[in-house]
Amino acid sequence: MTSPLLKVAERLVSGELSVPLFGQANLWIEDSITDARSAGFAQWCIQSALEGSAPGQVELIVFDDILSGLASGFTAINNGGERLLATISDQGELKDALRQLRIHIQGVNRGMRGLAPTLPDYRRQSESVFEGYKLVVLAVDVSFLDDETQNQIATLLKAGPRAGVSFLIHSTTVGANPYLVGLCDRYVVKGSSIVTPLGPTALAWMPPRPEDLIHTAEKIALGIATTTPDPISFAALHADAPEWRESSADGITFAIGRQGPEIVQITLGDELNQRHNMLITGAVGQGKSNLISVIIHSLCTRYSPNEVELYLLDFKEGVTLQRFAGLGDSDYLPHARVLGLEADREFALGLLRHLFGLYRERMKLFKSEGVQSLRQYRELHPQATLPRAVVVIDEFQMMFADKDRLSDDLADLLTKAVRLFRAAGIHVILASQTIGGNIALMGSVGEGLFGQVPVRVALKNSLSESHATLGIKNDEAAHLRAREAIVNLDYGDLSSNQKTAIAYADEDLLARSRKRWWGSTRDSAAAPYVFIGERSRSLDDDAAMLADLTEQRVSNGSTPVALLGATIEVDGPPLSVPFNRDVGRNVAVLGPGAAVPELVSIGMALGIQLGSSLNVIVLDLLEPDPEWDRARKVLAQTLKAHGSSFSDVTGAEVATKIRELAAQAEGSEAPGSGTTLVLALGLDRSRDLPTEFQDLCKLGPAVGVHVVGWWLKLDAFQRHVGYGGSPYFDTKVALRLDSQSTRQFMGDALLEWRPADNRALAWDAAHMVEPVIIIPYSAIPSTTASA
Repeated sequence: MTSPLLKVAERLVSGELSVPLFGQANLWIEDSITDARSAGFAQWCIQSALEGSAPGQVELIVFDDILSGLASGFTAINNGGERLLATISDQGELKDALRQLRIHIQGVNRGMRGLAPTLPDYRRQSESVFEGYKLVVLAVDVSFLDDETQNQIATLLKAGPRAGVSFLIHSTTVGANPYLVGLCDRYVVKGSSIVTPLGPTALAWMPPRPEDLIHTAEKIALGIATTTPDPISFAALHADAPEWRESSADGITFAIGRQGPEIVQITLGDELNQRHNMLITGAVGQGKSNLISVIIHSLCTRYSPNEVELYLLDFKEGVTLQRFAGLGDSDYLPHARVLGLEADREFALGLLRHLFGLYRERMKLFKSEGVQSLRQYRELHPQATLPRAVVVIDEFQMMFADKDRLSDDLADLLTKAVRLFRAAGIHVILASQTIGGNIALMGSVGEGLFGQVPVRVALKNSLSESHATLGIKNDEAAHLRAREAIVNLDYGDLSSNQKTAIAYADEDLLARSRKRWWGSTRDSAAAPYVFIGERSRSLDDDAAMLADLTEQRVSNGSTPVALLGATIEVDGPPLSVPFNRDVGRNVAVLGPGAAVPELVSIGMALGIQLGSSLNVIVLDLLEPDPEWDRARKVLAQTLKAHGSSFSDVTGAEVATKIRELAAQAEGSEAPGSGTTLVLALGLDRSRDLPTEFQDLCKLGPAVGVHVVGWWLKLDAFQRHVGYGGSPYFDTKVALRLDSQSTRQFMGDALLEWRPADNRALAWDAAHMVEPVIIIPYSAIPSTTASA
């Protein structure tokens, strides 16, 4: 069935009057100083063009240099949600608009490819809503325009109608260039009759009333607001592409929409044209998330997980990618290797480092085989499984939101990635609502980044963002309408613009596909690593690793380790610090963050590894608290289950126990085989902590006595450990500690740190080059989590 959106006013008809327009002609309506009806006839032509076309299919571009108010009755047309009436203010803007029309006509001609004589014919043949129509209204004394402008108009008058661009010129012909007039059908209003190119038409013609024009504009706006456009079906784009039948050896191709009847496809990994990376931009609400979904599902439809693997990172609260994570059930997108939901800059850095590791592995493999690229390797080993990796980073500009060392590291790695990864078959797709500010923020690095991204897809956006995406002379994205995009495969070169109608990612349909894919790979595919930046972490999450550590401890007597929380990198392994008998093997936790789960988790992890050889002593100076009572009970039950001993010291007994432990540490000549872990909580509440505490921290590790303490404030920590006592705590953890105190605590005057929820800064100075940000244990684990 033919779409109602194909309807267009090829003729304007009133009784015996028939005026050819779209696809056929331009109109020149003779301006008359003595008869205002000529302006009324021009308004009738505009009104008829709008009413004779489907809502939203005709765009008005108006230059009213003589201030006639010709189009003032049509301003409500923009109330339907699309900007269909554009007003030109001066001759400078007119020249810009004429240049843009020239680019538009070139694009229409490229899209029609000579298959039909006019745009209306092409749309009928293809039964597709390819491009729209433009009515350019010039209310101006044409003879006053400069020669350059008149020459531009002459070219467009000749080429425009067949491409759906018609001019309506309301001007006197006195002094006008006859050639311009000759490129239009000329109409002269004489009283109630119209003199047409075919001769006078005798009819009782009356100009439309202002309220009629307003009503027409409101009706068109309502039609736009209530008309559901014919979506381009995602399924139709892949009707002839059997699932998982294509090879990625020579590159990957995905479909995103149509240009008329033609499917628009993009290929990455094209070594001939060196197209490996891609940039997507679009203003809020213009369909960027939909486009990303179309790209991902197009790839997953054509290629099996053995041919394409996905690394997906979302800085926009996980909205775009959450549907791929299988959260709440057991279904995942089998092609996904990593899903970063609610990602942050630290995880982006971890992901890029992981990808560089993958790049180095592949290049080492290629070198050993005497080849230089994934394509050459696949030619040599046709049966090998070596998928291309596609990295999608949505709202990537958030990586550079703050100008600091981290943003510099990210910019450096990302720029190197888009330059180097191509040979290893790793492709980067960057998406953003805005990139203009990031080019300035990133300076020469930004130029280096975007200079490696030839494929640009620009959804509707502002003029400045169009320039940032496509180039300073390419503002085509600013003139798009909803559900359209400019696809450019040549760094934004104007001649490469391809206007595309983007397909609709029907989530009901695509969810069924994902379920089917996962069902067919469930037994062979691993679930992706899902990073959710705000999710609380507990020792339960690392039970598998803790079990491995315990097995190693039993089998070969390996050194036990304390687990501090998840590192912010792919697969998120916990940060572990060895608990041997070296001087300084103590842990200081500092700051107002929730430290109880952190200390309890350290105790539980060591208890599970050491079993009966561990003695845990809690020095409890905390105020009574239900959460701490529950945590202490969990700790005690877990330690008991693994044979560790547990005791709880409170109040005035704390000082006595410290002196006792310090005396044992100082007097021991032959350390025993057991380990004593002193968990000291709420130490800020003690103003008279015995000085023996300093001896305990200094001498304890050598005899198997380790202190894990928590202070709220730096001055309390410094007072308790004494001058020069800080180095006896090799491992330091800052929980929501202010920046200045953290620098003093860690002993790094140049350290950059901003306290944040669900984040900690950790440093084992004896085994790490510098501090790292982790997700600390902030939830109490179950008693069986690590059993």
